[in-house]
Amino acid sequence: MKSAYGLKIPEPDYGLTSVAPGTPGGELLRRYWMPVCLSEDLTDLPKRIRLLGEELIAFRDGNGNAGLLFFRCSHRGTSLEYGKIEERGIRCCYHGWLYDVEGNILDMPLEPADNPYKNHIQHPCYPVKEFGGLVFAYMGPLDKMPELPIYDVWNQPGKTLKARFGPRVGGAVDCNWLQSQENIVDALHILWLHSQQAGQQLGSDLYNRWPKKLEYQETEIGMKFTVTYDLPDGRQWENIWEMVMPFTVFMSYTGEPVHRKAQNIAYCVPVDDTHQIGAGIRCITPNEDEGKSHADFGPLARKDKSYEYTQRNPDDKEAQEGQGPIAIHGLEHLVTSDQGVIMFRKILRDSIRAIKEGKDPKGIIRDPEKARCVPTVAASILK
Repeated sequence: MKSAYGLKIPEPDYGLTSVAPGTPGGELLRRYWMPVCLSEDLTDLPKRIRLLGEELIAFRDGNGNAGLLFFRCSHRGTSLEYGKIEERGIRCCYHGWLYDVEGNILDMPLEPADNPYKNHIQHPCYPVKEFGGLVFAYMGPLDKMPELPIYDVWNQPGKTLKARFGPRVGGAVDCNWLQSQENIVDALHILWLHSQQAGQQLGSDLYNRWPKKLEYQETEIGMKFTVTYDLPDGRQWENIWEMVMPFTVFMSYTGEPVHRKAQNIAYCVPVDDTHQIGAGIRCITPNEDEGKSHADFGPLARKDKSYEYTQRNPDDKEAQEGQGPIAIHGLEHLVTSDQGVIMFRKILRDSIRAIKEGKDPKGIIRDPEKARCVPTVAASILK
């Protein structure tokens, strides 16, 4: 007879999972540009944002400039989500202080014109850039700010870009960002969770088969894995997925074998320690049917969301959120099928160590020319 009496639950690995300022993981994440919201979200009203555990306000002034400010007014702490957007910035609803997108105070209407405070108060803000329909923010030290990487996937001739912001592939929201990112670099979970557990979830019987070959490799900007299948007609299908540090994934998922470069770039956006959200930019031919993505087969698409249904048909959402708000690595027993997870955590730890040594973490690009078209390898290849 056996008993779990006396089982001790260890603490989470906060060195990797915490996104707060000053923590190893939080400082690593702050060295990269990350999605904030859709460009189209910035209308004539400000948008409240929670990112890396910080409360922020995103807005677009009357001249079309995007900004990201600390959400509380520097005067009396009222939330700027109730502010009024004007040509030069956003004006607090309480006493009318006007801020521009760089946190400069332009007006204190209830103060004498010669009040010197206007020039001595700097409201906290973060740099932002826009690309492909997404607003990106850099929340790290200004002297370490890299170039915003523009990947070659986004430069395919005759294609257009379509952005999205919401629950990422798998639909998980109520868990640490690392759980969702690790799910993507865990190639073999597809063979069980998406095929054997509750039937084929991904649209192709090929995913029921053990691949002929699976290879993980570290790259200059992250890591990749290549899954090779033998096809009934004698050809081979290589599916290459790529992770770009620290929360970007190039997905070559197509449902059926085709020959093309990856079209879908997904971000795992860390909201705080126990929540995350997704963003992405998809490269498509104008006016074409975008086709089915991974999400079309998963929890984002299913109609039955009852507890009983999810118990009988668990998907990525249940697997990731089922690890708890923050997965406890001390309870794990990693084995040979966990090569991707092991490699990814090593990359994260090496990058954290690099920062402590005053170096750049993996994937940082400082050359403006290189940043304009960063080469990637994710693809679906028929041989």
